[in-house]
Amino acid sequence: MRIKRFCFKRWQIVLLSLVAVLGITWLLLKLLPSPSLNAFMQRQNSTRFYDRNGNLLHILALDEGLRREWYDLEDIPEDVQNAFIEAEDKNFYHHPGVDVSAVFRAASQNKEAGRIVSGASTITMQLVRIIYPRKNGTVTLGVKIKEVFRALYLEIKLTKKQILELYLNSVPFGKQVEGVGSASRSFFGVTPEQLTQQQIEVLAKIPRRPADYAPEKVYDYPSRCPHFIQYVISRYAQTQSVMPNDMTLSISAEWNELTERFIQLKLNEFADARIHNGAALVVNNATGEVLVWCGNASFDDKEHNGEIDGVLVENQPGSSMKPFLYARSLERGFSPSEVLPDIPLDFGGAQVYVPLNFNNRYNGPVRMRVALASSLNIPAVYVLYRIGVDDYMECLDSLGFDSLKGTRDSTGLSIALGSSEVSLLEMVRAFSVFPRDGKVLQDVAVVPSAAQEGKRVYAKDTARILCDMLSDKNARVLGFGNAKVFETSYPSMFKTGTSNQYQNIIALGATSELTVGVWMGNFEGETVVGQTGSSIPAAVVRTILDELTKTYGAQQFAQPESYVQQNICTLSGMKATEDCPSVSREYIAQGRAGNFTPCTWHETRNGKTIIKYPSEYQHWAAQKNISGEIQLDGSELSFLYPRNNAQFIFDPTIKPDAQMLAVEVTGGHHTSATLYYDGKNKGTVSDVFSWHIALERGTHTLTVECGSERTSITFTVK
Repeated sequence: MRIKRFCFKRWQIVLLSLVAVLGITWLLLKLLPSPSLNAFMQRQNSTRFYDRNGNLLHILALDEGLRREWYDLEDIPEDVQNAFIEAEDKNFYHHPGVDVSAVFRAASQNKEAGRIVSGASTITMQLVRIIYPRKNGTVTLGVKIKEVFRALYLEIKLTKKQILELYLNSVPFGKQVEGVGSASRSFFGVTPEQLTQQQIEVLAKIPRRPADYAPEKVYDYPSRCPHFIQYVISRYAQTQSVMPNDMTLSISAEWNELTERFIQLKLNEFADARIHNGAALVVNNATGEVLVWCGNASFDDKEHNGEIDGVLVENQPGSSMKPFLYARSLERGFSPSEVLPDIPLDFGGAQVYVPLNFNNRYNGPVRMRVALASSLNIPAVYVLYRIGVDDYMECLDSLGFDSLKGTRDSTGLSIALGSSEVSLLEMVRAFSVFPRDGKVLQDVAVVPSAAQEGKRVYAKDTARILCDMLSDKNARVLGFGNAKVFETSYPSMFKTGTSNQYQNIIALGATSELTVGVWMGNFEGETVVGQTGSSIPAAVVRTILDELTKTYGAQQFAQPESYVQQNICTLSGMKATEDCPSVSREYIAQGRAGNFTPCTWHETRNGKTIIKYPSEYQHWAAQKNISGEIQLDGSELSFLYPRNNAQFIFDPTIKPDAQMLAVEVTGGHHTSATLYYDGKNKGTVSDVFSWHIALERGTHTLTVECGSERTSITFTVK
């Protein structure tokens, strides 16, 4: 049996070859990347921002105010899709990008009319012109041919549904509107699914000649929480990433606008004090979510630069920075019962720094708890002097104070009092470290988020002790009296601050769940109050906490685990004895509790309590006429003021005899001492070692003798 051999004819071979070439070409075009198309598909659309409760806050305007919202094809009603297909391309689903029958029909109609009365552009070809705009609007045969090939290419790269989806979201409607979503909202104030049949017919007609058919815009785009929206947009801009089409933010519009009203009430109340601006920030301690971001009471307040975001502006925070310093000191050997000096001190060196309390009063020996809660300045500087500026700035860097980076050379001891400029955002984030058990938030969250682990900056017990100190209303009495603004029905903690020239007043508050910060002042940097006025923002913090705690609640702050509470002498901070007239409870480290030193400052003689002040407090006690004895406890003879190598400036406009330097010495084992100024005897004094000498230009030596003890320092007058 013979097998019949099958032979391809030449035309069959040519046809098969052509099919193979076309198939391979189609596959290559399908697989090869298309940078222009990819860039177009990934371009920024008008993001719709919603708050945590689903309220529409803002729709992002693109270049020159253009609005272009994206809707997936399944979210665009079929009636809308069909209307545009009917109006622009009836054979859309039946051609490969070019409708040949439409081309012949249009040519015939145009020839018969003697002018162009019909076009043959498909939806695919219209999309080509959107993706690849014609240069200078010039239309030539070559341009037309190129557009045909690009249309065929689009049909290879994309499905029909993808092409229709891109077209409906990109088609221009004039008046800075692109896409059916933005057109529906701009012209009729509705979303695509809310369009009536009549409105759909109007929309489908507009792209033919937008200038003739587009109606007037009726929709007023929302602009709620504008400062926060700007912040979110800037964060995406920094990462150069495209924002999603829909974005649910962590913020509550209701709470944000309530906070704006709280701030505006205070601005109205204190307008005469030049308080024109205010800002507030609230974060969830567990998640770091921003719940309130109020950059100013009114974004539209042109007179007072309302568009500036007070949450991000850097200002001097004043005493509101002190908690971070005291927390650091607890981890550098200080104890909660430590007594700190609140007496006239200078901290000499290349430059003399002499801090003052805000009320120009000195309180002598003050326990750390009271010094912090009452916001005393001198004890804070003393603590910083002891632990070192470098160590403290390292701590602040760990807390996220990026605005302080690179400022070490210009930063001195005054940073203890908040003299360096930081933002409210940095302050609130850092302050939340205390209710967060010593772990700082990695960053604030702008979208609903899960709990943040965070980075540990302080030991757990350190943070808990700070919470206890800042929630102690009795410890605030020395500095603030019985201020009702700090008394809440739920566990809370507060810290306030005023910049050194009174340009800024700040308050921080926290519960176990929330941290709040409020800044008030003016963006011009003018003095706003002639005295400390931090109770003004504190009242706003309190009001915010009252409102939000209804939703979030507030638990008791956790107690330290490796400390126990013991009775201490309120004055000395030592273990209370029966001679101590005033006793307080304080945290003592468990390892120290068993051998906690009893108080040596109080002694009962003949039924009367005698106070024996350590020698460093002798000048303060004498000037205050406080009844008590100077305790000669064998402390080293030393100069309290001035310090060694101090520098002073001689003012030629003041009479020389009016420029006197107070010299104060502490310690020694005898009740009298003699001062020598450049070898000249300046007199012998008893009990309180204090002299006054005239300032003279040059470098000088001071020597003091107390019995057999002798010590010297030098200082310079320029």
